[in-house]
Amino acid sequence: MFKELKKKHRLGESKYKVNLDYDVLSRQQIDRYLYTFNQVIDEAEEYGLISVSEDGNKLTLTPSGQTLLLIFKPNDLTPFHEYIFSLIENKSGNFRHLVEFLYKSNKKTPGLMIFPNYSPRQLGFERSSIVTANDIVRYSQALCDRLHSDILEFLGIDIDLSDHNNMLLVKLQESNLVPLNRSAYFDPMKYNVITKRFRDYWISYLLNDIYNSTYSQTSFETLIYRAKQIGIVYATDFYPNPNYKGRIVYLTSVILRQSKSKDFYPLFQYQDNKLLYIHRPHWDNNQDEFVNCLVDAYFSIKRSHRSYFVNLLSIREIICYKMKIPEYIFELFLEKSYRLNLIGELRIKISLEVDKLPEETTAMYLKQEPVIIDGCR
Repeated sequence: MFKELKKKHRLGESKYKVNLDYDVLSRQQIDRYLYTFNQVIDEAEEYGLISVSEDGNKLTLTPSGQTLLLIFKPNDLTPFHEYIFSLIENKSGNFRHLVEFLYKSNKKTPGLMIFPNYSPRQLGFERSSIVTANDIVRYSQALCDRLHSDILEFLGIDIDLSDHNNMLLVKLQESNLVPLNRSAYFDPMKYNVITKRFRDYWISYLLNDIYNSTYSQTSFETLIYRAKQIGIVYATDFYPNPNYKGRIVYLTSVILRQSKSKDFYPLFQYQDNKLLYIHRPHWDNNQDEFVNCLVDAYFSIKRSHRSYFVNLLSIREIICYKMKIPEYIFELFLEKSYRLNLIGELRIKISLEVDKLPEETTAMYLKQEPVIIDGCR
């Protein structure tokens, strides 16, 4: 049953892999399914959506669970997400803490966080050219220099990362991933493990040392993913900036006692009478701004790719960042623009190319969430 539901709702073993059909499941796959299922059960019980019998063999929907089931609409998940959000926030206040943390984390641009991530190739080191320990050291230094530059540019912090870089290299040597002798060859099979160690180390460093976070990396990632679904923050690893590669996280919400702007929707009120507002602009008041951003984003990408057809996902990243709007607002505005285009009431012409649906291929890896327009991606 669980396997059938995963396939029906296009849920894979990770958010990047969907629609894989296994006739026979391995023990490892079964264990992963059971782990996921049990995690969902634990959280559903924690937030009062279900009750579990003493022997653990019977699950019963509570009134809150029945309400959540009734408001679930596949074509509009916003009420569903907001109901779950209210249950979580009433119990923990985690999202308020996240919003306040993001706002304080960057003095230069409040609400913006960066997590640079450069592969060796992005820094001019082809994989085939990295064969000795010294090549790894050269990559680490180039990466260290680039991180210093990004931290200075985006956060306004000038910090020497040399000691941390040396500590990382020592850890790689102690783990037998990089030889002590710089002229010695390293095992090419360890390439992916090594590059992942670099990525994880620097993400942890930024989170703990630069942003002074109390979150673990795992809990931060989980909270950011959920906050993005609700529309509190936006996060992407694919912002189209030729001079920067990595994740950016920024606020699409604010906590105030009162907002005078009609474009901010009050989502939750706290005991101190402050409210969490989501930036949810109205189409009628923001149509011109959206269309202008759409045109600007199109020509920006067109100039760099020299093609009339541009990646819609890249356009989404640019507009969401510029207008500070959630992903679902972008989809709503784009659909409204497209419908006006079809009846000739838009000052620009829009041509959208339909992508393949997950069920049209046996295996599909998603790097970015698709844009859904009128039921098509």
